[in-house]
Amino acid sequence: MQFANTQDWLQWILFFVLIAIFQFYANKLQVWKWMNDINNALLKLERYLNDASASFIEEASKYNKDRGAIEETLKKIKGYFLIEPVSLDPSGILRRLEHLLDELRESLDAHLTRLLPGIGVHRRADMRCLVEGIIILDQIYRVVRHYYILGKKTQNLIYIAQIQMQLPEILRIAKAYWSSGEAFRRGTPVGDSIGPLVALKLIGNSEVQELAYGTVGAEIEVEGRKVMVIKANGPGGEVGKPGEAIKRVIESRSGAIHRIIMIDAALKLEGELSAEIAEGVGAAIGDPGPEKWKIEDVAARYGIPLDSIVIKEDLTDAITIMKPEIAKAADEVVKRIKEAIVERTRPGDYVVVAGIGNSVGVGNREEI
Repeated sequence: MQFANTQDWLQWILFFVLIAIFQFYANKLQVWKWMNDINNALLKLERYLNDASASFIEEASKYNKDRGAIEETLKKIKGYFLIEPVSLDPSGILRRLEHLLDELRESLDAHLTRLLPGIGVHRRADMRCLVEGIIILDQIYRVVRHYYILGKKTQNLIYIAQIQMQLPEILRIAKAYWSSGEAFRRGTPVGDSIGPLVALKLIGNSEVQELAYGTVGAEIEVEGRKVMVIKANGPGGEVGKPGEAIKRVIESRSGAIHRIIMIDAALKLEGELSAEIAEGVGAAIGDPGPEKWKIEDVAARYGIPLDSIVIKEDLTDAITIMKPEIAKAADEVVKRIKEAIVERTRPGDYVVVAGIGNSVGVGNREEI
């Protein structure tokens, strides 16, 4: 009996010793697990970046046989960044932001034009989209690597936990940009091309004209109403300046526009169906600010009603090859636009319809 009691006491002592050891090393074990998760994610992010870079180099080699020059140029521009304008004095901030965005685009175009002589304007736009995807992947990789190294140096639980908890979303975003390269390499419409696709279906084979940088329009008639349909200049990977185009059309008619209808892809919430269509009011455009502001400003100045129709998608849908259900939604959107024009305007009125989004793979008019 005494031996049994001694054995029980030994078991209890061992139990408490193990608990003490576990409490002492629990944080270290947790840090080790999180660091291992971050390291695995880093390897995956590096693979995405290297694969996207290799795809660009392979495509660029069709226009320039000097592979070394391509690799050197890509190395130079994949670290490109944009410093946002100072916001302490908000006066003119959108004008300054637009200037910087134009400079960034023109700089990338200049590099591509020098690197790929003879490349067409539409194909150059596709290649610019490829490079922009690589820039984003490179930045994601650098940020995750920064926190990984910082966590290793400091063993700070907060640093490590912050990045580890965001890994699923970070990897989802990175995978989406990695997947998007295939669409731009092939010049195939992406989910975000739904706005230009709707515009193309409305334009048909009507004559188009340039309205602003990278933006075209065509005047059509719907039940006795004149309709200016606006889209980015395709079939290259261009988003254009729809805000500037809408502003110019309205000001050219001294504000005699009776309605603006905008079509764009919108980020869906979890649980919502992809390609679900929703209607509302306001400027439907995923712009950093300048183009959206131009539309809102000119519409408010002249008192023009501003309607929007959006097609819901998640991030992966928006920047990868367009899914069949999203493409099919275009016909329903065209139907709703025509119904809105007939129901909300009168014969003789002038309406502006803008299909917002990336025109990769979407031309400006249907071939006869």
